[in-house]
Amino acid sequence: MKTKLKLFGFAMFLTLMFAMPSSAVCQEKRNGPPPWAPAHGYRAKVRHVYFPDYNFYYDLQKGVYIYLGKNGWQVNVNLPSLFGSINLKNTLKVELDLSTDTPQKYNSSHIKKYKSKKKNNKETSSKGNGNKK
Repeated sequence: MKTKLKLFGFAMFLTLMFAMPSSAVCQEKRNGPPPWAPAHGYRAKVRHVYFPDYNFYYDLQKGVYIYLGKNGWQVNVNLPSLFGSINLKNTLKVELDLSTDTPQKYNSSHIKKYKSKKKNNKETSSKGNGNKK
């Protein structure tokens, strides 16, 4: 009886493994913070990180970048090659407490509020509820 139960359990395990889409199995690689995120992580209230020097966002909840492309705002898990040479660990970041899937709706105010320090070569990190502190 125990052998039949073990055999049945093993057969169920194999069935589930082959029935799952491969993306569900490989998705584990994307879990966790991006490599440029601080070691201590972000506060629970923070949903988006805005990069004013390059005018794009990162959605921490969904793990996607939101950037302005040729055909408007684009959402992608990878940063486009246009930004490929950027060291995101050393660039200005602003943590935004916006409860929305579309932070780009507020982009014009973000551009004004968080003016790029790139020209002055002052690269820092800013935290807050959409406000620089």
